[in-house]
Amino acid sequence: MAEAPPVPDSFITVRSTLPCLPLPLIPERPWVTTERLVLRPLAASDLEAMHELRTQSEVMIWTSAGKPDSSLDETKVKLDYFLSEKGNQKSFNYAICFKEDPSKLIGLGGCHNWSSSLGWPELGYMFRKEAWGQGIATEFLKAWLGMWKALPRQVVEVKCDERTLRGADAVYENKEEGVVVEERLMALTTDDNEKSQNILKKCGFEHFLTWKAREAKPSKDGGEMVWVDLPSFRYFPGRN
Repeated sequence: MAEAPPVPDSFITVRSTLPCLPLPLIPERPWVTTERLVLRPLAASDLEAMHELRTQSEVMIWTSAGKPDSSLDETKVKLDYFLSEKGNQKSFNYAICFKEDPSKLIGLGGCHNWSSSLGWPELGYMFRKEAWGQGIATEFLKAWLGMWKALPRQVVEVKCDERTLRGADAVYENKEEGVVVEERLMALTTDDNEKSQNILKKCGFEHFLTWKAREAKPSKDGGEMVWVDLPSFRYFPGRN
């Protein structure tokens, strides 16, 4: 049964670990090769391919936007943010390409939100519809999680929804840092996106909460606000 939406004003503060900020500059971020893919930092030259991705309605229906970008300029705003100084400090997104053509972006994924609806950093990804059903998302996510876990970390205060702490926690305590709870990485899905939920589970995420949210859904009248269920998943970088 879906629970109430998060209320940031009621979030609690805990001490945990997170990757050190600022994150490595985009030119300093590593390229990673898997069996079929190249994961590389985003670049300004990705604009046209990113626009092609973000104008596929089958892809965008699963995103928070809920609809394709209306213009190249709208896509450019998204890409420019990730390439900007602010975006560089608050996101860890990668271009996803096939090995045969590492210059052609077929997907985009990583940490796009340092403070999600539930407080912790949030993972997201999208792929061109032509790449669906081939295990590409799972291959990408396993490789990206390896990079995420390898980032240097520091103990910080995190404001989060108390429900993200449900279940057994690894906690340690020392004089300098006090009580520190396990770090988490969030991933939010919609109730009808079972494929994405299965990918997350394959990669070590666990479902811990489903909550209701108001989202805009396309309609013949131009869009309406409806209630949707959002199954939420968490990943423990120090445990997996």
